[in-house]
Amino acid sequence: MTNLTIRMDPKEKDELMAWASFRGTNVTDYIKKLVAADMASGSPEDRAAAWFRENEAALAAEAEMIDAHGIPGSHLALNHPWPDAEV
Repeated sequence: MTNLTIRMDPKEKDELMAWASFRGTNVTDYIKKLVAADMASGSPEDRAAAWFRENEAALAAEAEMIDAHGIPGSHLALNHPWPDAEV
């Protein structure tokens, strides 16, 4: 398995480390087991469908936010000069 870096809030990380320790493991091994179990649980399509079902409400809320307010930061990309433009 390759290395994976997950950036998280220090408080959340401390809570996750305590939770894993309480269960007799460390965060790295716990996450590796979660990933392995997920990979063994079905086809990529089944896993994607399950992920979508779990996150459908959050995705809908994000879509509504984009409809109402546009894509965050898009004004930067749309108004950024081309690399060869004279500024």
